[in-house]
Amino acid sequence: MELDIFGILDAHRELGLFVILGLGYAVGKIGVRGVKLGSPMGVLFAGLFFGHHGFALSPLIGTLGFIFFIYSVGYEAGPRFFSSFQLDGVRYVQLGLVLAATAIGTTMLAAQVLSLAPGYAAGVLAGALTSTPTLAAAQDALTSGLVDPREGYTIETVKNNIAVAYAVTYVIGLAGLIVVLQILPRLLRLDLEGDARALAALASADKDGDDEMGLAGKGMPSLRIYEMRREQFYGKSLDDLKFLQATGAVICQLRRAETLIELGPDTRLEQGDHIVVLGYRANQIRAARIIGEEIDDPDLEKTPISTRQICLTNREVAGRTLRELGITNTYACITNRVMRGGVELPAQLDMRMEYGDYLVVSGPEPNLERVIAALGIAEPPEHQTDLLTFCLGIAAGLIVGYTTFKVGTLPLGIGTAGGLLVVGLLVGRLRGIHPLFGRVPPGARFLLMELGLMLFLAGVGVRAGAGLLAGLTSAGPSLVLSGVIVMLLPTLVGVAYGRYVLGMNSAILFGALTGGLTSTPALGAVKAQARSNVPAIGYAGVYAFANILLAIAGQLIMILE
Repeated sequence: MELDIFGILDAHRELGLFVILGLGYAVGKIGVRGVKLGSPMGVLFAGLFFGHHGFALSPLIGTLGFIFFIYSVGYEAGPRFFSSFQLDGVRYVQLGLVLAATAIGTTMLAAQVLSLAPGYAAGVLAGALTSTPTLAAAQDALTSGLVDPREGYTIETVKNNIAVAYAVTYVIGLAGLIVVLQILPRLLRLDLEGDARALAALASADKDGDDEMGLAGKGMPSLRIYEMRREQFYGKSLDDLKFLQATGAVICQLRRAETLIELGPDTRLEQGDHIVVLGYRANQIRAARIIGEEIDDPDLEKTPISTRQICLTNREVAGRTLRELGITNTYACITNRVMRGGVELPAQLDMRMEYGDYLVVSGPEPNLERVIAALGIAEPPEHQTDLLTFCLGIAAGLIVGYTTFKVGTLPLGIGTAGGLLVVGLLVGRLRGIHPLFGRVPPGARFLLMELGLMLFLAGVGVRAGAGLLAGLTSAGPSLVLSGVIVMLLPTLVGVAYGRYVLGMNSAILFGALTGGLTSTPALGAVKAQARSNVPAIGYAGVYAFANILLAIAGQLIMILE
């Protein structure tokens, strides 16, 4: 009995779809020395394989995936995209523009010199920069009629060329960039680790070099109770002792005999006081040197401590440093983490907080309420998604994309990808201003973007699979060479511009390069080389802007090709 697996899957295409997705995720886990192909590449390869063996999928699957993915890209970038043009973000915008312009120019030059067939240039750009939005936007430029195929080529042929070039050059963009970013610092004699340490020390320490916010800790702070037994400090105020600056810990409560003492800079410590200290273990050890021995006090151990995620939406405090916000010295709370654009940043005293940043803060509940009132709004605990706004936003994006205007006899429009990106950006921006509007919790946002991307790539791979071998035979070496050039040249130009024109710290610069080239795996390699999370600051600064810019580049290169 002969089992026709492809025949069974073709007869039950819903089964075939999930087999492709499952196998794709399994293939994506394959890697060398911690560098994995990733699920997007795995699903694309699985789709190409099944497509080569005659399997087909409904075009609606890829279309729905494309819609979810592109709209989510705009929504995710919305809060950060517009603020990129403010404060220090101007440098990140410049770097993103330089990287994108160099990449487009290099790709067009390679396409001309190597005589690449229509569609290959867009695929090379998307693959060498590991930018799926570029791939999606380039294919949509054909589907939406924004670009007509060159004479002698069909829309389907050009779209298949895009997919084949993307598949060939993606691995070059993924692994090649990691290798280049590890070699360049040595060639240029840059010390990423030293620069990251210097920046962290400069930003995290006050004039005396003390940790005045307990930022050296990891995880969540805890409560410990001490009894005042250090005779040399009896009668000293917290201000006299510079308690916060010296320890990085926060005194949440102080009980003298049976009376709770109101806390402030002038509060004096007396013999026998029972003191509740909030902080990381290292901070509490320093506090014990001032106060005395740790004790058990069942009543004080019940001090209610909470952790809240706060979105900074108060425009009056946006742009201030973490030190100036006074979360620790004014509200007696501890800042655990700072999140910007979904990326965790190293919490540093002199880093400026931007509109839409999320701060994870721990402290007594009354103090937390004061922090929330000063900064913005606490992320609500419920996990409901505003599907009404989500669906109407997509509908509006599609309408904008379908709309064209005639200039003479020439119809002009921004295409489906452009419409979805624009409306997604606006809805995301409104969400940043009004956090309860259009809410899509992080988990739901990840699922919509990830599933949309995988459905889109499965559709792309299956359609392109039939012409895969012919494409590789005719243009394989040219695509590989183009991929290397397009990955390498923008990186070199970006390093030169960031280092010698913008004067950026090398750890920040190399993190920004990974954001500008939309390579999260490369960020991990840079962070490992710097032995610090400091490069994430640069990555977060440029990533949102670069994602939108490279999506536009996908349509632009199809127009120029």
